[in-house]
Amino acid sequence: MTSLISVTHLNKSYGKKEVLHDINFDISHHQIVALIGENGAGKSTLINILLNLISANSGTVSILGSEKGLQEHIGVMMQQNISITRIKVREILKLTQSYYQHPLPYETLIKLADLKGLEDSEMPKLSGGQKRRLSFALAIAGNPDLLFLDEPTAGMDSQSRTKFWQTIMDMKNQHKTIFVTSHYLEELETVADRIMILQNKSINFDGTLAELRNLEGEKLIEFDSELTPEIFQSLPEIIAFKHIGKHYQLTTKDAESLINEITPYLNAISNLQVQQNSLDSLFINFNKAGAQHA
Repeated sequence: MTSLISVTHLNKSYGKKEVLHDINFDISHHQIVALIGENGAGKSTLINILLNLISANSGTVSILGSEKGLQEHIGVMMQQNISITRIKVREILKLTQSYYQHPLPYETLIKLADLKGLEDSEMPKLSGGQKRRLSFALAIAGNPDLLFLDEPTAGMDSQSRTKFWQTIMDMKNQHKTIFVTSHYLEELETVADRIMILQNKSINFDGTLAELRNLEGEKLIEFDSELTPEIFQSLPEIIAFKHIGKHYQLTTKDAESLINEITPYLNAISNLQVQQNSLDSLFINFNKAGAQHA
């Protein structure tokens, strides 16, 4: 099957500062692909190159075979919301629909973006979360096959986020492809089929969450305790240590040995859990390892 997105030997510099170095990847149909990286890693630059908003210094990018009329097949939800004075939600949605030959029905957009009751509101008067939902509606107005989402849930409350990601899962099941960046890694953990980590100007990991966990080979041990952090943070099996109030999170490659080490303190420990590491913890540790080898 032909790749939906194909990037080969992509490089981008601003003056003498190299931002992206030898980026290579292919994305097939019907996937949710998450691009993650620290602030300033070059995620937005990469997306802007994919969208042909800025040019690369070298390399090639092909989207949908670079066929004509790409705007009919691509939707984009940028990080910044647009806000136009004296225009209502209903008006901007209908205007956007008019740009496409086969737009989604108006009522479908309202339902998918959870905008019922806001249709007569002027854009500047919407809350941050409402503006994000409107941006989403505008991005999918043309019924795109490929959807780019840049920090889509920023400003949304937890209920809106849950609804949003369920909608994204439904869109994938309708044979859509979604390329998403977000700092809310706990959300990506539940929806992404594939994770790409942009680090040190390059894609240093490209695979599934299970593959990332196997690569790191780590477990997360959590518990609550009134004991002082010094008792636990010096244990040799710990790779990463996190302490918030009475709650402890210990990352280790050898869960059994670490459990043996804390056994003498079990009477002072409650809510003990051993689980696979979260994407957030894996990402932090991956970045630490990358920084050591940079």
